[in-house]
Amino acid sequence: MKVVEFVLLLYMSGGELLEYSVRDGLSECLSTKRTMERNMTIDPNNTTGTRISCQKLEVLIDETGDILEFTQGMPGKGGK
Repeated sequence: MKVVEFVLLLYMSGGELLEYSVRDGLSECLSTKRTMERNMTIDPNNTTGTRISCQKLEVLIDETGDILEFTQGMPGKGGK
């Protein structure tokens, strides 16, 4: 099923997308992002290291809510 959802994205050094998951709205996505940054001691102002981002994306999901593919290609490093 194709839907537009907020997706939490985890990028590693060099901009490689490592992990992603659908969230129940912007509030939950940002809350999870803040928790991850605190627990992983990530500096949100560092542009060369690990980066976490919340983006509103069109994705194809299965019946359990897992992302099967990004319908507009892999997401960029933008977003907050």
